[in-house]
Amino acid sequence: MWIARETTSVSDSAMEAITDGMRDDDLVEVDPCLSLVQECLEGLPAAQRALFNHLLPRLKSAVRRYIWSETDVQDILQEAFIRIFRNLHQFDERKGKVQTWATKIAVNTAITQGKRDSKRKSPFDVSHTLSEEPEVLRLLDEEALLQRLKALPKDQYEVLLLYAVDGYSHDEIAVLLDIKAVTSRKRLSRAKQWIVSKFDVEGNEMILKKSSDYEMD
Repeated sequence: MWIARETTSVSDSAMEAITDGMRDDDLVEVDPCLSLVQECLEGLPAAQRALFNHLLPRLKSAVRRYIWSETDVQDILQEAFIRIFRNLHQFDERKGKVQTWATKIAVNTAITQGKRDSKRKSPFDVSHTLSEEPEVLRLLDEEALLQRLKALPKDQYEVLLLYAVDGYSHDEIAVLLDIKAVTSRKRLSRAKQWIVSKFDVEGNEMILKKSSDYEMD
């Protein structure tokens, strides 16, 4: 197997640095969507449009982490928004922000659709492979980071993003992916090992290792 010379695991702080740029910002004290939700529940079309426009960029970004076909992304977003507006009355502001709640619905929709599609096609584009040249992946460049992480085995990739980016617990991942919580933990551990075997994590950067930095065991 591939063995990295200097490091064998990714610390929680390093993983947080890697994925921080892809997380929802849930630290703002005042939720700008709360008033829109209330107006939507009152049946105001202008509020529905405003909430849609506010959520769309973040939800699209979240769905694209799991679905690579742009056509499928649009279909899943449509289904996600149907579920969001249908279940607005169930939103509980005590449990978090509207955007966080809506993002989870979109991610759940993407994962469910991805599981249905996996039998007929892979959601990963086989043309996306790791370059042999050193490359710096900066946090602000989410697309470049995802291009590299897409080379992970699909089951590990999903658990990594669900846990480290979208904030799911291992118990929640187990339910969503129809696996055991211990399996989720193992997949996360393997994903971290894969990152170490491919990259040097230095602060807020991931530097792709040269092929000569590996040894076959």
